[in-house]
Amino acid sequence: MGIMINALSIASGSLIGSMFKERIRFKNFTVLGISIMIISLVGFFENIFNINAMMLKSNELLVVIFSLIIGTIIGDAMQFETRISNISNISNMGFSDLIDSTIFFTVGGLQICGPILLATVGDNSQLVLKSIIDFPFALMFGATYGKKVIFSFIPVALGQTMIFLLTIVSKELFDTTAIKQLCAMGYIILFFSGFNLICQSKYKINNINMIIGIFVILIYHILPKLWR
Repeated sequence: MGIMINALSIASGSLIGSMFKERIRFKNFTVLGISIMIISLVGFFENIFNINAMMLKSNELLVVIFSLIIGTIIGDAMQFETRISNISNISNMGFSDLIDSTIFFTVGGLQICGPILLATVGDNSQLVLKSIIDFPFALMFGATYGKKVIFSFIPVALGQTMIFLLTIVSKELFDTTAIKQLCAMGYIILFFSGFNLICQSKYKINNINMIIGIFVILIYHILPKLWR
């Protein structure tokens, strides 16, 4: 359900944006950025903060921070964000706008963590959150680039479905701690996306490199179980 909602939000937003080009203008993303930061902070602390004991789950927090640091270092070394940014430049067939919008919607923490959360515990919350965030950007892309960006929902849905199915197959490798840490990492990446919206290019943080941290957490939890 969450995957369908996200696909629908992108497709409908792009369609509406392309139909009302003259009336849709995005000049200030500060409010949207602040909203994203607040939502991500709440989500992060829900997964790292023990409400009953009123204390931080220090071990879980350390793993998330460690994975974030290691993942960012690896991402920087691989020039991950630069490579992603350059993908649209290789298109010579007029599809660069579609590629740009597709990259925007598919490269992010919630794109990976959302389907994992859905497959493991049946929770659609991250995918619904992603849908809410994607909709105004779909409006913007539709108003700017036209109807062709509507098709960016296809790779988004396919990617999420693949992650969902892979997680279903390997479901026994995910415990509650791993899920909470993955969710926390997704919200950290989302937080810096909101930060970048507010600051624009002045103090931009390369949060795309942080996505590697998700895979560090996966390796941390899955490898020991595979060796048993």
